[in-house]
Order: sequence, then structure tokens, then C-alpha cells
Amino acid sequence: MPELLCMLQAVQAPLQIGIPNLPPIKDSALDNLCGLGNPSGPGQYPWVVALYKRGNYIGGGSLIAPGVVLTAAHLVMNISANEIVVRAGEWDMASTSEQFRHEERSVVRVEPHEDFSFEASTNNIALLYLKSPLELKAHIRTICLPGEGKTFDQKSCLMAGWGKRSFQDPYNSSKQKSVEMPMVKREDCQNQFRRTRLHRNFELHESLICAGGQRDKDACTADDGSPLFCALDNDPNRYEQAGIVSFGIGCSQANVPGTFTNVAMFRDYIDEKLAGGTFEL
Repeated sequence: MPELLCMLQAVQAPLQIGIPNLPPIKDSALDNLCGLGNPSGPGQYPWVVALYKRGNYIGGGSLIAPGVVLTAAHLVMNISANEIVVRAGEWDMASTSEQFRHEERSVVRVEPHEDFSFEASTNNIALLYLKSPLELKAHIRTICLPGEGKTFDQKSCLMAGWGKRSFQDPYNSSKQKSVEMPMVKREDCQNQFRRTRLHRNFELHESLICAGGQRDKDACTADDGSPLFCALDNDPNRYEQAGIVSFGIGCSQANVPGTFTNVAMFRDYIDEKLAGGTFEL
């Protein structure tokens, strides 16, 4: 992947985003447009954030509002809000001289789902409220959320984060990686898991969806909480979040998908939490 970012803000003429017969979107409005990615390299998926606990990377999340991050509940359970820092606009964790600077915000509140189960990895979703909202720009942007109950069957989607590239790797990826992953039907996913150590009685909970199951195309260790996102049906240049990395059996094994929290199942829940909060979004 070439390390080149085509900065949308730098374009002088209005940009044409999405369907050709729609009017162009002015540059000034682009930063507030959810789910709009950049062509390649740093800032390609500007809603992906890294989470740190006392200076150590622990997993990923997604920016769903300037002051709110969506992640997996298991990642932040038993961690105090004041221990977590969200880093947005990051790409290469090993570099101190990137062209586009990341920004950090402390977390003032951690809100896991009330019915989250660590043992079953069900309702595995949490909201992190930031001390102050992030300023949106080309390499720091929010992701769109799907409508309640939307399905992504037969779609090919993407996961981005800083986890290991393979289960055998000793270290996480320093540069943000992205993996294209096909969605897997619920029945197929459940049957495939029943052939693993989860055994024949495994039941895939309704709060989980599946993707992957192809060799070398999977989320992996330390991708926990990172987003799975798919192109909008009517605009291939923009994305909405389908899932949150939840659990898997190893990484990148053929016919063994990964599981993701079903974001569309929780859309109304997320809206209610944000509408009822007192934080600036």
C-alpha cells in the first residue's frame, strides 16, 4: 500500500463524492461527512482510533461522534476511565515524524452495555466519552452507523487496526493494517465454529455477526475493539460500521471466521445513550 495521503482539504475545486449525478460536495463540508475515507496510506480510515492504558496500547475503537468512541466492552472492563487515552489520526506507532499528527484525548466515562457477558462475549459493546471533543479533519473523522437491524450478508467489508498480522507474530503491527473480509452467513458461521474446540452445541448469539474464514484474511490478537466497516450501498467512497472485533479461534484459519459485535442491533441503544448524555458530541 503506497504511503500517500490525498488530502481532501487540499483540493481546490469542489469534490464529487459518490453517485456522479449528485451535486459536488464543497470542501468545507467534507470534515463533517461521516464515513468518508481517504485514498491510501495515512488517514485512509480516519475513524479508526487506538486505545492506551497507562501508555500501553490495548486495542482499537471507532470515532462515532467527535466526543465518543465505540469499542468492545471486554477490552475496557475493570479499567478506570482515567487510565484510558484515545489516540485519533494515528497511522505508524513507531514513527515520531509523521506528516499528519495524531491527537489524544483522555476518557472521562466508560459505559459498557448493561447486559455484557465476558464468558459468552455477548452484548460486547462499550461507549467511551472523551474529556473534550476531537476536531474533525481529513485524517480524523467519524464513521457512519447502520440503521437498526440492517444486515450485511454477502458483502465484503474491511477491518482496520494495529493487531498482529498473524497469530505467530511476536509483536503487534506498528502501522495500521487493513484486512478485507467477506461476511459469513449466521448458519455457516455457527456450523464452522461447531467444528472447532467450541464443539457441536455452540450457539451464535444474536448480538454477534461473522466475517473472514479465509487464510490470511482475519482480525488477530490486539485488534480487539477495532471496527469492521462496509461501503455504503449507494456510495462506495463512504463506509458504515457493521461490527466490533469480539473473539476468534486463533487467526487467519480457513473456515474459521471471526466474530464481531453486531452494531446494527445496537443502533437504537447507541442513539439513546448519546441523546440522554450530557457530553458535547
